[in-house]
Amino acid sequence: MPSDRKSRGPLPVEPVPLVEAIDLVDAAPLALLALGIPRCGACEVLPASLGEIAAARPSLTVAYGWLSSPAEWEARSDLLWPRGIRVARASVPAMALLRDGTAIERRYGGGPAGAIDAWLEPILGPSEASLTLEPTPLEQEALESTAQLRARQTRRKAALLD
Repeated sequence: MPSDRKSRGPLPVEPVPLVEAIDLVDAAPLALLALGIPRCGACEVLPASLGEIAAARPSLTVAYGWLSSPAEWEARSDLLWPRGIRVARASVPAMALLRDGTAIERRYGGGPAGAIDAWLEPILGPSEASLTLEPTPLEQEALESTAQLRARQTRRKAALLD
């Protein structure tokens, strides 16, 4: 970790191809694997929430796998299912807490970081930072930058229900 990280604040955990995310979590005894897709409002905000979690829990490896191609969706049966992780387009964002590469807990949905941390706390104990259910500055920035995308998705969903 760079020595100036705390002065800059948490950094987002950017999505990487699914295979890369699996490599990151497989190398760790305890890891949080998040899964998302492009053009999903909640998935686009998740890097900020994961950055807050990574900063609050430095001993936890945090990776964000991006399912952005048909090949990655096809690979999930080989990469995710043996680890006890099931995911579909309708269930992203999704997260799994892994111990030695196997899911021990699962969560469907995104942040805020305080909600994710509250989900982790019974298993991992308290984090090094006090995270609340209010969006952090990093999360607020992500919410603002994705406002149009999220509004468009809300309108589409409302139109489907009419």
